[in-house]
Amino acid sequence: MSTPQQDFQKFLDQQRADYRRALPEKMAHIRSLWNAVACGDGTAPQAELERLVHTLAGTAGTLGFHAVGAAAKALELLLEQASFAGQVRLSPQCADIALAVAELQASLPADEPLS
Repeated sequence: MSTPQQDFQKFLDQQRADYRRALPEKMAHIRSLWNAVACGDGTAPQAELERLVHTLAGTAGTLGFHAVGAAAKALELLLEQASFAGQVRLSPQCADIALAVAELQASLPADEPLS
């Protein structure tokens, strides 16, 4: 019989595994939203992009994906700065945001088990 701590650890490990499997799709969606924002496809993609990146920054770090969380937080800060300047696609940070999106993509964890 397992202890409550062991049960919780098993649950947490499953959550982390599920989250890891979902990361590539989340990254692709963020890249797609960024492409829409950069092309000037309205404010809806920008709001969704900001929300998804914010969520990723918090959840990734909480579940132990620290590189993803840090990359998402850096992107989130750039998006916030650009939002104050008006439309993101017209901001001077546009190139920096595109680079941060690429760095976020590159932060995906390898397939080896987490420690």
